[in-house]
Amino acid sequence: MPANQKGLLSDGISAWFIVPVPKATVQSLVFPYQLITPPVSDPSLFPTGFPAGMHPVVVSTGYQNDIRMLNLDIKALFSGGVAVPYVDYLGDQKTPFNFLVQGYIGGINGNDLEAVVPTTVGNLEGTTLLVATFSPNNDAYALLASNPAEFGAQVKQIILNNPLNPSLRPPAFDLDFFNTQSPLYTTRTFRVLINQPQISNNRLMCLRNTYYFNDTFAEPTLREGTVTLYGFPKGSLPSALGGRFEKLGGFSASSNLVGHNPELCAVAASKVDPVAVQ
Repeated sequence: MPANQKGLLSDGISAWFIVPVPKATVQSLVFPYQLITPPVSDPSLFPTGFPAGMHPVVVSTGYQNDIRMLNLDIKALFSGGVAVPYVDYLGDQKTPFNFLVQGYIGGINGNDLEAVVPTTVGNLEGTTLLVATFSPNNDAYALLASNPAEFGAQVKQIILNNPLNPSLRPPAFDLDFFNTQSPLYTTRTFRVLINQPQISNNRLMCLRNTYYFNDTFAEPTLREGTVTLYGFPKGSLPSALGGRFEKLGGFSASSNLVGHNPELCAVAASKVDPVAVQ
C-alpha cells in the first residue's frame, strides 16, 4: 500500500486516563530517547498545572467497531494500552511522539482468541501488542453503580500457550471512575496527547493513529478516578509502573480512528492533522 494510504479504520468508544509518574521512571521506559517537558503552563492543556517531577503516562481502554485493518474486516475488538507522550524521537526537544509501553487487543463476548490474528498483524505493522481479555466483555466499560454513576474496566493479558487457564492471565490495569465537576484537564489535553505519532516497535518508523470526536453522539466527558497498574511479576507491565493511582483526570468519548501505514517519523510529525488536536 502507498505510504499515505489509510491502514486502519474503526469507530468506537474509549476511555483515557493520565497517570503522573516520576520522570526518572518514565525515562527508563523510553530509553534511549529523552523526554520533552510537557507545556504544563498552557491552561488549554493543563489548567491546574501538573505535579512537579512527574511525567504523564496515558492509560486507555476501548471498544472498536467495524475495523478495517489491511485486508482484514473485523466486526469488533477491544483495545487498550499504556503509552508515554512527549517523547523526543527526533532529538529536537520540541516535536512530541508517543512511546507505547504495551498495547493489548481482545475479542468480544468471550471470544478472546479472535484477537490473535489482529495482534500478529499489529505487531508486524509496528505496534507492541499482546492478546488480552477485557472486562466487561461487551462494552468499553461497565456501569458499577448509579448514584453517583461509577464505571469500571479491567484488562488482563492472556498467555497463549494455555489461554483457558485463568492462572495464566496476569492483570495489566484496572480503571474505576466517575463524572467530575472539577476536571484536572480539558478535552483538548487528551486530543493533543493521544494524537502524537507513535514510535513503531522497530524504532525506525512512526504510526499516525488519529482520533476524531466529530460524531453527533460522541458524548465527550471528562472524568476522575483511580487507575491500578500491575507490574511484573504480578502483572504484565514493567515492574516500575506498578501501583495504585488515585484522583486522576480522565476522558471518555466515541470516536473515529484513522490510521496510516508506517512513515518516517519526521514525516509523520509534519502530517499531524491540526483539526484533530484543537
